[in-house]
Amino acid sequence: MKKIFYLYALVLGFAISSCEKSVDVQPKNSIAPGVVITTLSGNQAVLASAYDRLQSFGYWGRDMALLGDAMADNIYTEVNIAGGRYTGHNVNDRGSHYGFWGTAYVAINDVNTVIANIDGVPGSATAIAQAKAEALALRAMVYFDLARTYGYEPTKIQGGFDRSVVLRLSPSATPSDASPRRRTSVDSVYKAIEKDLKDAIALFPASNTSRFRLNKPAAQALLGKVYLYWEKWGDAVTQFDAALAGTPATQIAAGAYVTAFNTASVNQESLFEIPFITSTEMSGVTGANDSPFSYTNPSGRNSFSTFGGQTASDELMALFEAGDDRRSMFFQFGGTSATASPVFNWCAKYRGSVGAYTDNIKVIRFSDVVLMKAEALAEQNQFQAAADLVIALRARRNATTNTVPNTSAIKDYIQTERRRELFFEGHRWFDLKRKGAGITKPAKTAVGSISAADYRILPPLPVSEVT
Repeated sequence: MKKIFYLYALVLGFAISSCEKSVDVQPKNSIAPGVVITTLSGNQAVLASAYDRLQSFGYWGRDMALLGDAMADNIYTEVNIAGGRYTGHNVNDRGSHYGFWGTAYVAINDVNTVIANIDGVPGSATAIAQAKAEALALRAMVYFDLARTYGYEPTKIQGGFDRSVVLRLSPSATPSDASPRRRTSVDSVYKAIEKDLKDAIALFPASNTSRFRLNKPAAQALLGKVYLYWEKWGDAVTQFDAALAGTPATQIAAGAYVTAFNTASVNQESLFEIPFITSTEMSGVTGANDSPFSYTNPSGRNSFSTFGGQTASDELMALFEAGDDRRSMFFQFGGTSATASPVFNWCAKYRGSVGAYTDNIKVIRFSDVVLMKAEALAEQNQFQAAADLVIALRARRNATTNTVPNTSAIKDYIQTERRRELFFEGHRWFDLKRKGAGITKPAKTAVGSISAADYRILPPLPVSEVT
């Protein structure tokens, strides 16, 4: 990890260069051993740095929002117009997988710095509690992303491989602090995530309302999701109920599904959403090359050039009734122009709602929480209660409700409803993986299904880490 923490020292030096009174920086592009952030504003700057890292296109800025659909069965990558984007991922080539390990650990080191130092700084007790709660919740979120990507879930261990990721809970200010460590067990990582979220929930002030930052309802929803992966169904329901009761987010009304995503402000359903600013995060060719908009919109439509090749699979399109509001999120267009042939199905969840090539990323959404709660209820044989939640959601989408089962069949129905509700939001790969059912693929890929024990389920570690 030495490369990771050299980078951390460099970036952190730049991040706080305007706060020289609060930290002794020697020299200005690195941090001397033993130096700590001694002001509230300094710690808040480091916390902001951690949030910035979520925006990486290889992390939440794109891959966590799209790659789970491309590696599963919601996206078919049309190689002739994709410009090489996701072409290996869509057919699950060896090594074509998630790759945010390095970005995640730099973010973890940021929040570790805050957690270790903020209790001793002068300032508002409420502001200190807020910053520490966010840091704990953010560490939990990043570790959960790592754990569910690079390892198996606690009840779905394959081949006896019970290793998860490297667990580091204290900051590394210099490369020598980052001594080599073995990967920690799945159970230990999940327990560390659980503790961080419980501590964060207890700390969050009541005044915390921003949904562009982690907040108490978002942390409760995330803890519920951790329990869902852990198959602690009762605990999951408790956290989901608390999150839904406490969030200012509201569920999308009938007829408003498309409109909710076509807004420059926070989506009404978002418990936590990552905002992007076109002038700073999408400057130059960055957005045109790497944004979710560029990946999922055909080149030439609305006068924008893209690397669009991520089309909606035939299997996904077949799930929608004609009157379902969510069906209106799709459109047909030739590969490079309105008259080009063949015509493909495209998804408009990323339509440049914030600016050119720019969309905010929805990390935790109200309807996702509702469907996770329904799943946890169904796993406790509360089939009617689970069905009632799905029926209410489908009614809001102008979809028929008379096909929703109130028997054990609701379990599979919920997973299909998650596809209909959460398409192109990155959930599909993880839903299939955590159920231990293997990965299904669009027929056009000619790949066939991938078993739960296939080595391609887990991504490789970065070469620099192995070295």
